[in-house]
Parts: sequence; C-alpha cells; structure tokens
Amino acid sequence: MPANESEIISGLDNVDHKLIYKDALKALGEGPLRFAPTDELTTAEQIAALSEEEKACFDELKERWNKKDRGHKYSDAMILRFARCSPGPKKFAVEPAFKVMKNFNPRYLELDAEKLEAQLMTKTLFVLPHLKSSEGHDVFYMKCSRYWPKVTSTEQIIDNLVYCMESMVEKQKSCEEGIAFLANMNDWGFSNFSVSYCHQFMMTLQGRVPVRVRMFLIVNPPSWFGQIWRIMKPMLCYDFRKKVHIIPETELHNFLAGDFKKDLPDDLECGGADTEGLVKDYVAYRKFIEAKSNGD
Repeated sequence: MPANESEIISGLDNVDHKLIYKDALKALGEGPLRFAPTDELTTAEQIAALSEEEKACFDELKERWNKKDRGHKYSDAMILRFARCSPGPKKFAVEPAFKVMKNFNPRYLELDAEKLEAQLMTKTLFVLPHLKSSEGHDVFYMKCSRYWPKVTSTEQIIDNLVYCMESMVEKQKSCEEGIAFLANMNDWGFSNFSVSYCHQFMMTLQGRVPVRVRMFLIVNPPSWFGQIWRIMKPMLCYDFRKKVHIIPETELHNFLAGDFKKDLPDDLECGGADTEGLVKDYVAYRKFIEAKSNGD
C-alpha cells in the first residue's frame, strides 16, 4: 500500500531534507513509492536519540576517522551506520566498527542507481518492498541463475549487492535490527558459479559493509547442491552458518511473515509480484531520491 499523502518520505540518510509524499507521487506514480520509507527520523534526530554510551561510540569513531587525512570522508549517517552495525554480538562497539570503516571500499560511496541501472535491470539482485521475514526483517532477493561469471564481472555483482543492502539500511529499523536475504536457485547450474565470486559475495554478506544480515534463505537448490555447500561452508563463520537455511519453496512459510506470496517475485512458482515491475519501480525510486539529494 502506498503511503498517505500526509506522510513524509525520507530522503537519503546522509541528507536532512525531507520530501512531501504528494510531490514524489506526482513525479513517480504509486508503484515506485512502495520503496519509500516513511516518517523516518533525520540523521541528526537519530543521533540526538542515542544513549550516552552509544553517543560516545559515535563521537569516538568520528573523531578517530577525521583526525587525519584518510583520502575520503564519511557522513554522520555513515558513521552512525558503522556504529550500529559493528560486527560481533554488541552494537556500538568501537574497535570492530572502526575496523570495518578502515577496510570499507570508498568506491562504494559513489554507487548510485544511475551508474548501476543496466546491472539492476538484469533482475538478478534487488530489494523487495513489502516482504518481511518471520522476525520482521526487510528482504532482498537474488535470482542466482541470472548471474553468469563469464558475462558479468565479480566487481559488478558485488556492487549490485552492496548498493541494495546499503539502500535498505538507510531505513533506521533495518539498520538497527538487520535484513534478510532470499536466494532463488531455480534454473541454477555450474555455469552460474565460480569460487572467487562466491567467496567475495559471502565476505560481503558477513561484514565488509556496515549491514547485519540476519537470515539467508537458499531456496530450491538443485539435488547436487551439496557439492557447492561444501565449498561455501568454510567461507562462513560459525555464527553466520546458523543463519543459513537450505529449503524447498514449500517451506517458505516457516521463514516469511504474513501473506508473503503476493510480495514474492513471480520468478518463484508461488510468487505473485511482477518481477520486472518490482525492479523498474526500485530503480525509478532510487534515481528520483538520489537526484533530489544532489539538488537536481
């Protein structure tokens, strides 16, 4: 359901202005607006609401990063994200968060929907606007058979992955509580796999970017997937392995919330959402909001 006209749509999390719903609706129509988070606090408001301990972590990360020239700056929104998504059991942990800050590829700060439009429109990996895990996490989705290592570079698919996850955690709840990943393995074969791609992908899911992935569903794998799992498993830390569930489509009800079928892409037999429409609307919304953040 689209937001009400009285609701406020947040812009990108590194800007403090907000957009009135009716202006975005006029420009985009209702479809793309399903991707718009509503009534989000600005970054400044979120920082003001931190506990004393959390604020101390944020301040220390900011001071440590800015005290010397590191070649790139982080916005307050990004620093807050690093703090909230610090690896390990505790959020707002300075040392783990700072390690991710140092290792984060600054090229990812420049990713946007316009640069990635061609890749996004392959319908390989994208965000689902209404689908929730049974624990309430927003979900992103991949049709793994649409990725061909001999056609698309590992860098390009990792950029796609990072961009989608980072766009999700612009939403405060997803940043605080984490997100979920559903990999549709229908029609997937050995030609869609490479060890280097798999390793880069798994590392990105596990902390190379400030995101917490709370669930990883591998749906409808081929009967011989055990051979691939033996390769994948050592790439995953023990805690992350516990988040992975290899299931047939008929078991999705155990992991997804509510009337989930209508929000699943129609790539899946039980899915009721038009895949191409989902991707077009996601790209349209992201391009619009990013243009607004740049003052266009």
